Amino acid sequence: MTSTARPRFCIGIDLGTTNTALAYVDRQQPRQGSQLLLLPQWDSAASIRQLNSLPSFAYLPEQPPRAGENQLPASDSPWLVGTLARQQMSLHPGRVIHSAKSWLCHSGVDRNRALLPWQSSDIGENQRLSPVQASALYLDWLRRCWNQQLATATPEAAFEQQQIVLTVPASFDAAAQQLTLQAAALAGYPLERLSLLEEPQAAFYHWLGQETHLAQLRDLLLQRDGAALQVLVCDIGGGTTDLSLFRVASDPQQAGGLRFERLAVSEHLLLGGDNIDLTLAHLLEQRLTGGGQRLRLKQWHQLLSQARELKERLLDASGEEAQRSYPVTLSGSGANLFASTQSCRIAASELQQLILDGFFPLCDADARPQQQAALLQEWGLPYAQDSAVSRHLAGFIAGQRVDALLFNGGTLVPASIRQRLHQLLSRWQPETATVVLENRSLSLAVAQGAARYSWILGEQPTSGARIGGGYAHALYLEVLGGARKKDRSLVCILPKGLEAGRTLQLREPAFDLLVNQPVRFQCCYAPRRTSDRAGTLLPWNADEFRPLPPLQTLIQLPPGAAKPANNRLPVHLEVSLNELGLLQIACVANDGSGRWRLDFNLRQDASGSPAPTGRRIEADPAVSQALPLIRSLFAKKKDPALPEVAPKQLVKALERLLGPREDWNSATLRRLWPELAEGMSRKARSIDHEQAWLYLAGFVLRPGYGVELDSARIEQLWRLQQLGLAFGKEKRIENQAWLLWRRVAGGLNAGRQQQLYAALADSLANQAEPAAEMVYLAGALEQLPPGTKTELVRLFGRQLLRDRTRHHAPYFWALGRLLARLPLYAGPETVVHPQQVEQFFRRVASLDWRQPPWQGFPALFAQAARRTEQRDMDISAPLRAELLDKMRASGASRHQLTVVERLVPLDDNDRTLQFGEALPTGLILVRS
Repeated sequence: MTSTARPRFCIGIDLGTTNTALAYVDRQQPRQGSQLLLLPQWDSAASIRQLNSLPSFAYLPEQPPRAGENQLPASDSPWLVGTLARQQMSLHPGRVIHSAKSWLCHSGVDRNRALLPWQSSDIGENQRLSPVQASALYLDWLRRCWNQQLATATPEAAFEQQQIVLTVPASFDAAAQQLTLQAAALAGYPLERLSLLEEPQAAFYHWLGQETHLAQLRDLLLQRDGAALQVLVCDIGGGTTDLSLFRVASDPQQAGGLRFERLAVSEHLLLGGDNIDLTLAHLLEQRLTGGGQRLRLKQWHQLLSQARELKERLLDASGEEAQRSYPVTLSGSGANLFASTQSCRIAASELQQLILDGFFPLCDADARPQQQAALLQEWGLPYAQDSAVSRHLAGFIAGQRVDALLFNGGTLVPASIRQRLHQLLSRWQPETATVVLENRSLSLAVAQGAARYSWILGEQPTSGARIGGGYAHALYLEVLGGARKKDRSLVCILPKGLEAGRTLQLREPAFDLLVNQPVRFQCCYAPRRTSDRAGTLLPWNADEFRPLPPLQTLIQLPPGAAKPANNRLPVHLEVSLNELGLLQIACVANDGSGRWRLDFNLRQDASGSPAPTGRRIEADPAVSQALPLIRSLFAKKKDPALPEVAPKQLVKALERLLGPREDWNSATLRRLWPELAEGMSRKARSIDHEQAWLYLAGFVLRPGYGVELDSARIEQLWRLQQLGLAFGKEKRIENQAWLLWRRVAGGLNAGRQQQLYAALADSLANQAEPAAEMVYLAGALEQLPPGTKTELVRLFGRQLLRDRTRHHAPYFWALGRLLARLPLYAGPETVVHPQQVEQFFRRVASLDWRQPPWQGFPALFAQAARRTEQRDMDISAPLRAELLDKMRASGASRHQLTVVERLVPLDDNDRTLQFGEALPTGLILVRS
């Protein structure tokens, strides 16, 4: 049971992309302020050091170090964290996890999936960690270090009994915040004693902790005749750029005579020190190789480590040192080690110009971030499209006055960068002298400020003023209105600035909730809107509103509850912001018959629907005449008023009403599904009934995603797995079932795809020539782990090349999907290592691809070797050149050659070829 005694310590933790730190305030000695906990960690394989921060790197050694390990906290994890792990990046990159925090906010991947180290071929999939687990690893080490140092002799000092504040970027959305809490819970943190705090606020709290700093603000207010000040906190760390604007005003009623309010926060920017390191490494790579090739992964990480060291050492170089050039050397491998060693030189002045002009260029106040394809594609992370912090800063300020500037973050340690940013502000607002607030703890202020905030939470009102401002953005929910209830609008459900612990009851405007059928909830936030009140109705505007991951679900009334007219139940909304800063929404029936909490997805996956666009696909008007045809076969009772149709003739009968099936648009197809869903259990009436039902269900739901409410439809379809096949021993029924699941595979999550694969695996491995539909289905299961896909590539490769194989097309199609560099619907974490492409190519390179049955190889390798400009996913340059020569000699099409030669986005023709059939007209395909 958790103790209710007042915690002695107030802990603050900065879980950073590059470094993690822990600070604390001792309530018995508050005058000592925020103290840093020294964190013991391996410094080398033979030594241990205590540092005030923990590098956010994790290393899985083949043989863990032993000497002196009793100086470290006991841990049951084989992963080592900290300094030694960071050092191993240049030696064993495939065994090191880094940038876990950046992955934690990457909505394009399943952040609970074990995908780190990214694209590693050095460790097995069962040894990898998810971004949540990796984050928990660092948090767990902090907890163990604390307990080893403070709780051994004093049980009441146990970490689990203290008050804890964990920081997150101000721009983290609710999903990323929830995942951070999930990592904390996994690390053994007491969630009932845990709060979240925005990092720029934490840095500001640390600065406000000194009376001399408060006096400085009071003096500035006097100089401006009492007019409120606007303070910009510019926080640039290893992974993110976080901008926050605060208002400071005189208020005799507040501690210290000042009132603080957070006015605005920037959008999430994956832009920081990592980007600078990567850019510098790219320049050095071109210089080392002459621009003609890419370094091998191990050499690349050696170079990246040197680039990081050069940046930290030379960015502030001046005078003679700035004019000197410095060597960069990469050791080769193989027998002739010295011959393969590469070297070049770079001047400190050149490095400074690259960073200042590339990331902090001088620009006008009206400059805005450029919308372009991201230049940096390393590690599969979605870096900011425009790497110029200056333009992001100009867009964030947008003409607002900045009276004072507080810098924070490890990237801003070099004085030259801080001077450039101050220069920009002075240039944009020459009439206002922007004062730089001195921060002597750029890399540790967030942890120290979080500890101070933790103390303030329990000591007010005497301890210091809290920063107001509440939730960083206004939040909105999509609703339907108008005469036909089809016009899309947004209702403000959470006004900007709502403080934690508040609950709002929204009874106006009036809402109806659709029950007993699939429904979709789309939540959005507005970075720029500041004055909308709860209940305000607004038109959708893509320039102002940013969608959060949608929720698609089935709202069901309790058993025995009266069914409301038209399935519309009057409800009101209950919206709250808990003490952890997380949004909670509930639909509450006005008559008290039910309450439904809306838990928004933590991943924007392929089954998620697109944000509202104002463009709707309309169903064929004749679909209302088509529904009775399905009902006549699968209704509970036979109705003589319904038309007579034989199961084998159902599709042709539908085509007579709706036209050729290939032309049915997505709205028409999905309108047919409710009748099929209702009749799922009645497909058992005959073999023909079951075959007709399976064929039509797969056809109307393909590809399983891309249309509103598809995830709820797939949820209904999955009942088929529990229901089973009535005539499963019949070959045509079995094949029709495999076809159905192949068609809708894009809507199935990873767990369900693995269930389907488990049902296939024995037959695929042991049958002389498995049914074609089984092979097609296996290739369509993009959510399978890369290790499983690799096994399938080897299996299908053997079967394709056997002399007795009669049907080659299924294997070509499946192998192309399994080896694809760009999945159709899965995230990049599912892509097999490029080594698998090379190994397969070596097995088939000697064959004549112009002759039957090998003519499918060009199409296969157009997918397997498609260029992505991501080092960890692309095949090597020599292999690409060799493969292109082979494809040209084999008569490959111009398109097949082009997608291997250069980066070409997937288009509709690519998708049609890879899906294996035409897609519904009007389908909006959403790829994570």
